[in-house]
Amino acid sequence: MVESAFAIVMVAICGVFIVREMIGERRRDRLDTAAQRIWHACRRTARRIYGWRSQRKNAADTAEEAIRRARTKVERDGNVIRPESFRGPRDPQDPRNLH
Repeated sequence: MVESAFAIVMVAICGVFIVREMIGERRRDRLDTAAQRIWHACRRTARRIYGWRSQRKNAADTAEEAIRRARTKVERDGNVIRPESFRGPRDPQDPRNLH
């Protein structure tokens, strides 16, 4: 079964090469360009399929990290988050309030 499939593929490749040698230069260039496009499309698809699982895992990890950070205790003033790390020691005479 595998041997016959391999033989069919080889005959098809040889047939393409024979036809390629028989056609003119312009058609040969177009055939080569089309073959390159097909090859690059197959490579892109294979890379997309191969990288899909790792990209999905990376997105899940990033989402989990964002959820974990959002659950930390912070002071909220409406929809404004004011974490403790933004506040330093304040002197009552310090003119920080610019409004």
